[in-house]
Amino acid sequence: MRPKHKAAVLAEQQLARERTEASHDARALALELARGEPSTRFDPMMAGVVLQPGETVYRHVPLWIRVLQGGNWAEASHAEVVVSDMRMLCRFTTGHLASLWWTGIVGLNVDLAAEHIVLDFGDGQPVCMSGVQVRAVAVVGIAASYGREAMLTHPSLAPLRF
Repeated sequence: MRPKHKAAVLAEQQLARERTEASHDARALALELARGEPSTRFDPMMAGVVLQPGETVYRHVPLWIRVLQGGNWAEASHAEVVVSDMRMLCRFTTGHLASLWWTGIVGLNVDLAAEHIVLDFGDGQPVCMSGVQVRAVAVVGIAASYGREAMLTHPSLAPLRF
């Protein structure tokens, strides 16, 4: 096997493992939301963020974020995203922090096969989050937008169901 081909095969196998792990994690997250208790501990001081009173963090995941500006998607920026019951707190590689509040969403488009979610805040600049870990954002976003029962019925989460 040629070295380039072997490297490509190994990279594809790694991506497949990451997708499988992310799907299992998203299923576990749905159960955590149903119970109201996160399975992972999050230290906001270590992350350098301030949480709101009563805010519960469920995941801390790496994602790519783009904004629709003037009819075109801007260049993707990498961010570490704290996913909570109230918002997504995004720390970009520049150090900039941005909060995307679930209560501000007027439109939600989830496509797990394409590994992206588009959040519309009604300001003409939808936000697209993408990456393997977007599954966790989809679970929390659907629960926050439509209620926890929607995790069982929303068609976009069908790929996560057994």
